[in-house]
Amino acid sequence: MKFAAVLVVNYLTPWYELSLDERITVEHEHVFPSIGAFVKRGGEITPVRAIKYGREAESFFILGFDEMDNYLDLVRELRSSRLLTSGLAVIDFETVGLKEAYFAERDKDRSREGAA
Repeated sequence: MKFAAVLVVNYLTPWYELSLDERITVEHEHVFPSIGAFVKRGGEITPVRAIKYGREAESFFILGFDEMDNYLDLVRELRSSRLLTSGLAVIDFETVGLKEAYFAERDKDRSREGAA
């Protein structure tokens, strides 16, 4: 994977006011399809659930992908999902970067050009 990203989702009070069955339904109907589409387009995703002081929980996702459009599609889909539009959760933080191996490949190619 060329790019790596971290996406942090914080669940808000209205999320915890839903029953467990309602939360599962929201995830299955509004979140998992977006994540599934991201993976089908070649992305990799590792979900992580963390307990945080002052909040019930947050999730963060570690993503790998080769095409920036694939990531942007996922973010657009999540931002328009019921999870976020209904105030159940927010994306608090996201960051994207190139994996270091790709810098090494670029630098290796540049050193060959300089030697020529």
